[in-house]
Amino acid sequence: MSKVVQLWLLGLAAVVAGCIGMDTSEPQITQSAGTIQSVCGPKWQLNRLRVNGEAVAIDDPARFTFLCNIDGNVMGKSGINTYRGAMQVTDNGQLLWDTSSFASTKMAGPEPLMQKENTYLRALSGTRQAFTKSGGGRLILRDASGEIYIEYVKAAP
Repeated sequence: MSKVVQLWLLGLAAVVAGCIGMDTSEPQITQSAGTIQSVCGPKWQLNRLRVNGEAVAIDDPARFTFLCNIDGNVMGKSGINTYRGAMQVTDNGQLLWDTSSFASTKMAGPEPLMQKENTYLRALSGTRQAFTKSGGGRLILRDASGEIYIEYVKAAP
């Protein structure tokens, strides 16, 4: 093979290798420990729920919301009913629930939705960590093991 062809192939290989190494993907999503300011304020709507590591299908996520204020007062919709309670978020994203303050209305509804509501409320009360993600566009509440994982997105105003 001539030296010109060898140099051309070597150059082509360098260009291909350079293209393969180029990062054309979207920026990496970062996750930050939640603070009372990042967790509380916006109304959050359920996006994903996992319990015992298994996804729970939610047909109408707008029925499941989470909202809190800077004082740690929590409220939201749980499928059929509304709930309220109190919690604190430490500087490192730990959730401290005041379980004695937790209450829910007791309206009945279709059995499948009642079961999802109970699953959601049990999962919520089992969360111990808060994270924000996607520049504050998502809120993650989870237990330490990750077996309970609740992901919210900011709800439309």
